[in-house]
Amino acid sequence: MRETMLAALDDGTGKYILNDLPMPAMPEGYALMRVHQTGICGSDLHLTTDRSQKNESQTLPGGHEIAGEIIDMPAESNILKVGDRVAIEGIGAGKACFSCDYCNYGQWRHCEYKDEETGGGFAEFITRKPAGLFKIPDHMDWTDAALVEPLAVSVHGFRYAGMKPDNVVGVVGSATIGLSSIVVAKEFGAREIIASARYPQQAEAAKKMGADVVTGSDPGEFEEACREANSGKGADFVVESIGGYQTESFNQAVSATRSQGTMLYLGGVKVPSVFDMFDPLLREIKIISSNCYGVIDGRHDFEVAIGILSSISCPFRDIVTHTFALNDIQKGIDTAWDKTTGSIKVHISQG
Repeated sequence: MRETMLAALDDGTGKYILNDLPMPAMPEGYALMRVHQTGICGSDLHLTTDRSQKNESQTLPGGHEIAGEIIDMPAESNILKVGDRVAIEGIGAGKACFSCDYCNYGQWRHCEYKDEETGGGFAEFITRKPAGLFKIPDHMDWTDAALVEPLAVSVHGFRYAGMKPDNVVGVVGSATIGLSSIVVAKEFGAREIIASARYPQQAEAAKKMGADVVTGSDPGEFEEACREANSGKGADFVVESIGGYQTESFNQAVSATRSQGTMLYLGGVKVPSVFDMFDPLLREIKIISSNCYGVIDGRHDFEVAIGILSSISCPFRDIVTHTFALNDIQKGIDTAWDKTTGSIKVHISQG
C-alpha cells in the first residue's frame, strides 16, 4: 500500500500547489478510490475571491465533482466491488452517520454527526463510505461520471421544489448549474425554457442544452422574456443559478416568477442583501432553497442524474470545454476563472 499521494492545495491566494501528502485517512467501513476525473466548481474558485489577500491555506484537497475507480472495499459490502467505476457523492452519503433523524429519511447532506473530512478529488486518491458511491454504466466515461454531481444538484432542486410538467421555466445564468437546470427542465417536461447568459459560449451551450429562448444579462431582459413566454404573467418556475458575491440574480429570479409561482434558489449568494419581501408576499411566490442532494420518492438524486446522463442523446457532457492534468491544475483554475478563454466547465483528468 502506498504511503503518499500527489494532491493540489490552495495556498490561500487562489494558487494551487502540488504536494506530496499522506494517503487519505481510511476509517473503518470506508472504501478507497483512485480518482480519474474531477470538475472544478465555482465554489472552488470562490474560496479566494480577493486574490491579493492571503486567506487560510488548505490542508486537505478540495474538489467534489468526482469520478473514480474502487481499489479497496470493506469486506461487508456486497453491492459494489473492486474495479467498479463510480460517481462519488462525497458531501453527504459518503460521510454520513446513518443513524440521526436526517439520515433515517435519506437526507444525508444534513447529517448531524458526519465523519471528519478525508479530502476531495484534487488528489490521486479519495476515501468515502460505500453509500456515497454510485456505479456508472459501462458506456459512460469519466467525463460523464464527473458531471453526475453538478447535474444531481439541479435534479434535487427541481424534485424538492416540485417543478411540474408543462411549466414555463426560467433559468437565471448559464454556467454549470444553470446549464444543468436547463437539462433537467427539459427532461422533466417543461413547456418552454428561458435562460440568461453573460458570455457567448454560455449562450451557445444554453441553446444546445435545450433552452428555447436565451437572453443576455442586461437588467430586465430576462424578466421580460419570461413574461412574454407565459401570457405576460412570468415563468411558472424560475431558477437562480448564479449566486456568488452579488445579489442581482436573486432579484431577477423573483421578478421573473409569476404570482403563485416557484423560485428555486440554487446559486448561493454569499453577501448580505437588502431585499423587498413585500412584493413576493403579495404575489404569493414560493421561494425554495435547495442544496446538494438526497433521497426523494425512494431514489437518490445521483441515480436520477446517472439515468439522464446515460442517454446517448443527453448533451450535458458538451459543457466540458477544457481538460487539464493534475500537475497542470493551476492552468485549469485560471482557465475556469477567466471566461474570456471560452471556458464553461473545466475538468482535471488523471487518465
